[in-house]
Amino acid sequence: MASAPAILAPYVLIRRRAYNYRGVDLRILAVSDFHGQPNANENLLKFLERGYDCVLLIGDLTNFGPMSAAEDLLNRVKAVGAPTLAVPGNCDPKQILEVLDKHGVNLHARCVELGGISFVGLGGSNLTPFNTPFELQETEIQEELEKLARAAGDSMVLVTHAPPFDTRVDLISAGSHVGSKSIRQFIEQRQPLVAICAHVHEARNTDKLGRTLIVNPGPVSRGFAAEIEVASGVSAKLLGP
Repeated sequence: MASAPAILAPYVLIRRRAYNYRGVDLRILAVSDFHGQPNANENLLKFLERGYDCVLLIGDLTNFGPMSAAEDLLNRVKAVGAPTLAVPGNCDPKQILEVLDKHGVNLHARCVELGGISFVGLGGSNLTPFNTPFELQETEIQEELEKLARAAGDSMVLVTHAPPFDTRVDLISAGSHVGSKSIRQFIEQRQPLVAICAHVHEARNTDKLGRTLIVNPGPVSRGFAAEIEVASGVSAKLLGP
């Protein structure tokens, strides 16, 4: 029986087809927190009808499995034809990395370059009280992001399932901030163009840390998503009911 893939792997720099995004809008659809719900897949397909240059799946594609839920989702997205990148969420079993690799969309612990823009990805979350399948220590998050940053160019898009700590995008209904301090520190120091995250369903919002725009699209299982445009500047629009 094959062993489960490692949560953290050495960084990989992948150069995809050379889209010319310099001076041309890059329209990104960001969606997250499917939790294996069929209506989430249907919501995604409706958003995809708008036409996008890139699709980001930001974790919790399943609800503790099964892998068939992720397979079904990725097959549907593949049929649309838009370039797609994905990271796992804390509720995704580690085996999901094999599925993401199989479909050629894995951004976890990787840097993928699309026409001069570096997409840096890290899935899972910082530690939670719930002992979910894909959690990382803050030191692991910090070390992994620093390795990835060394492979990234000046124009960086950060994609993490966990949000940065003490922002509008990590505030739970009880009034506490539950995001990652390491992700916040990374954003403050590296200032990516945009940081796209998920995880905290009720914290669907945007914020800024320095020059970096931060976006939590909210759960697609409830009909939410975000549209991000990268050109000479960066802008974001929250989508949904």
